[in-house]
Amino acid sequence: MTGRPWQRRVLKWLRIAYLALLAAVVPVLVLARRDEVADLLGDLAGARHALVAASFVAGFVLIALSAYFWLASLHMLGQRPSFRDLTVAAARSLPARYVPLVVTFAISRVALMQRRGVPAAPLALTAALEMAVSLAVSVAYGLVLFGWAGDLPGGLAVPIVAAVGVIVAASPPVAGRAVAAVARWRDLDSLAPVSSFTWPGYLHMIAASACYWTSAAAVFCLYMRAFEAADGFGTARLAGAFILTWGGLRFLSVIAPQGIGVVEVTVPSLLGAADPLALGLLIFGFRLVLLLRDLLAAAVSELLAARRPAVEADRVQRQAGTEP
Repeated sequence: MTGRPWQRRVLKWLRIAYLALLAAVVPVLVLARRDEVADLLGDLAGARHALVAASFVAGFVLIALSAYFWLASLHMLGQRPSFRDLTVAAARSLPARYVPLVVTFAISRVALMQRRGVPAAPLALTAALEMAVSLAVSVAYGLVLFGWAGDLPGGLAVPIVAAVGVIVAASPPVAGRAVAAVARWRDLDSLAPVSSFTWPGYLHMIAASACYWTSAAAVFCLYMRAFEAADGFGTARLAGAFILTWGGLRFLSVIAPQGIGVVEVTVPSLLGAADPLALGLLIFGFRLVLLLRDLLAAAVSELLAARRPAVEADRVQRQAGTEP
């Protein structure tokens, strides 16, 4: 987490207060709309449960794709960790996503990979690059899907221009130089590897992030197609709303851990849902599916990690090279 200690404390308590407010407001809304909620619960009995199960299973692929992004970034920065170690570290860190801080998931992954011998500086930069590239790709991707679905004025022209602008803003000549300037100004050694932030590496990360968000949208759509409440929405609109909010607004919602509450309100609004509360509750159900996945993946990865000793840092450094 960045910022001064008092700022971090304020943000922490704001997030806790937000979660407490959410916990108080949601039951009131459910009670006020209990007839609609009862209808929704009745619909759950007739849901296509095979699609929910398929969504749960497919969700495990996202862990590997997230690890692959780190692999691409670390290769660009001259490190050679194994894909297995990165995947296990990502899975072991999943419970940290539910701590009411912004970057606990990334911090956990950095700490675990340091034990596998990867230096802290490229790991910290990789965590920052993941957030920046993921934000750029998800916003660009979501806008293009909305334009494709015909939900934006001007069709695809406006979102494509906006997408290119977002991607360029996160590129080495723009974001890379800005980070390098901050590193020199603040004398931050942890950002020194930004000099290795190249166009080939950036395009590799863009492709990795696009694969991740395509798969994440597919997992979400599989889940939503299990319920009649989502039958009226086209796949492009559903996927676009998910990517734009889960990937874009979730990163920008500072006091909402994992964008909880923000996504549940924004997606129905973007889709123009006739019953926003029912759709929001279904989206919250998707969070529960991911929670079950995270718990299982974390448990299995802990068992795998217990069988392997830590690695000395110089072992990985000796394997360091240039980006393929």
